[in-house]
Amino acid sequence: MNRSVEMTYRDIDWNTVWKDLYEKNAECRGSGECASIWESREKALDFLNQSRENPERIQHIIDGLPIRVESAVLDIGAGPGTLAVPLAGRVARVTAVEPAAGMVEVMEEYAAEEGVSNLSIVRKRWEDVDPAADLNGPYDIVMASYSLGMPDIRTAIEKMCKASSGRVYLFWFAGTTTWEQGMLDLWPGLHGKEYQRGPKVDVLWNVLYAMGICPNVETVRMEHTRRFPDIDAAVAEYGKQYRVRTPAQERMLRDYLAGMLSENGDDLVLSGMTTRVKIWWEVDRCR
Repeated sequence: MNRSVEMTYRDIDWNTVWKDLYEKNAECRGSGECASIWESREKALDFLNQSRENPERIQHIIDGLPIRVESAVLDIGAGPGTLAVPLAGRVARVTAVEPAAGMVEVMEEYAAEEGVSNLSIVRKRWEDVDPAADLNGPYDIVMASYSLGMPDIRTAIEKMCKASSGRVYLFWFAGTTTWEQGMLDLWPGLHGKEYQRGPKVDVLWNVLYAMGICPNVETVRMEHTRRFPDIDAAVAEYGKQYRVRTPAQERMLRDYLAGMLSENGDDLVLSGMTTRVKIWWEVDRCR
């Protein structure tokens, strides 16, 4: 008689789990490569403005980094420079890795506005970066702030360790985010199937543990707020994210947002709490 083989915790390939969840989420949203979402200057500028609406997130990250005036920092998936630009004003040099054309354009403008001259930008995906050819390492701090949209996360982390002479910092989400909750609520009605969430910090931690890294972990709850001049602007913004194509879908989204938005002065506000996690370790644990 054949005996069934019982899978144990140690049999799980957490990098494959990450990749599977990543690909299911990308297929569900129809977004393809994460960087492709931010190719336009308009969307990149909107992202920067969103960050300015929620400044506590940026300040929390910067205040928690052991930076010195002589520090060298590598910011992976730097976006429009929300961290790279202010960090450049406090350290010796910053390298920002960012593949999206729109993000790079806005980051360059932001750096010019702030008078930053010690920021270099590598316009590539982290997966395509050759540290020896593309970077000016090693770096005291290597960080990826909510920019872990990479299917092979283990290989990405291994490269981060090699680029750092000090610490690696990763920032990611735990549980359901504010923006995911709306997708979970509406996706079945809009698209006839359940919304597939991407991988969260539980999978990330297990990937690290399987690599022999036992990182430090800090968890914080933060409010995420979006402001709109009217409900039409909210429908237009979320309609893109929710892949709204038909009048019936738009009505469903409008009704949902009407019940979620609250008045705040002249604006309509959508806010909620999201659990964010900082993970960091000394790179000598990578070796």
